[in-house]
Amino acid sequence: MFSCINKATISSVLIVYLLVLAMNVQAGQWVAEERDLLADYRLMFGTDPQAANAIAIMTDTDNTGENVEAWYGEISLSTVGSNSR
Repeated sequence: MFSCINKATISSVLIVYLLVLAMNVQAGQWVAEERDLLADYRLMFGTDPQAANAIAIMTDTDNTGENVEAWYGEISLSTVGSNSR
């Protein structure tokens, strides 16, 4: 798994990006991804979160100038981890 954290401030709001898959890793294939959002948050901010205002799932090519097409399947959030099922 590939992960990278990038932080930016836009209009005095801190925006944090967690890059999970990079470029053409597994291009043309469906990819199942499971994240521990609480652990990701703690990694990025070093503290526990308050209530979430938003979660964005994005595909972007701002830095490469390329075109991209991405399809997203079912997205679900759960308080139960896969190890508990």
